[in-house]
Amino acid sequence: MALLVLGLGAFGNAQAQWRVVDNAANTKLQDVNTRLGTTSANGNGNGTVNGNLRELYQQQVFESFNGSNEDSKAAPEPEEKLQHAQPTKSGVNMNADNRCKQATSGIAQQQYQLCREIVNTELAKYNYSLKMYEVTTQRQRYLDELKRQRGSIQSHEVGKLQDNTNRILLLMSQMEIDRQQQQTYMDAYVARIGYLQEASKTLAQQALDGKGEGGGGGLTGVIGGAVGIATLKAALEIAQSKRRN
Repeated sequence: MALLVLGLGAFGNAQAQWRVVDNAANTKLQDVNTRLGTTSANGNGNGTVNGNLRELYQQQVFESFNGSNEDSKAAPEPEEKLQHAQPTKSGVNMNADNRCKQATSGIAQQQYQLCREIVNTELAKYNYSLKMYEVTTQRQRYLDELKRQRGSIQSHEVGKLQDNTNRILLLMSQMEIDRQQQQTYMDAYVARIGYLQEASKTLAQQALDGKGEGGGGGLTGVIGGAVGIATLKAALEIAQSKRRN
């Protein structure tokens, strides 16, 4: 009995000691959690670690999208506004009818067709560039609106912040697709113009060599008649025009 009473007394002391230690640990953990904390309902961190970190993160995110950083501002607008289908404002009309000498037969007629294709492709390239500029302007306005909305989101409104972030990322992806599409079309226009110009030069050379329609063998065969002379003259004029360009 004496040993049992002594054992129970020792267990009671150990249990009491454990309770004291456990209470002290719980108190310390509660104090740590209080210091870590979370953002309050009004978005104020109240000096807690998590709250301060959250506010710091929000501030950095806001500054990166609200235009306070010089690097995030939009590019300046061009000084001179361009118009569709009007590359020049001087009143000089340089369309296909004016730039290409019309012909109805032989190499001259083929040269005429190629010339019109070149002029129309150049104009299409110009108009497409302006169209993509308009699309870019619309994207920029939408981005400015998203940045404005982001600036009014409170730090505790995590859902709104994530939705705004998703919209910005989607817009940035679309802008990158637009850029790649424009570059692809520009490269295609340049390649097509180069191909047509080379084809025009080849026809001009064939006319000089007497290999075109109406030619016999060499230059003499080409200029043997009125049609041959007209063909050669038109080919030479187009070739000289291309060299000047």
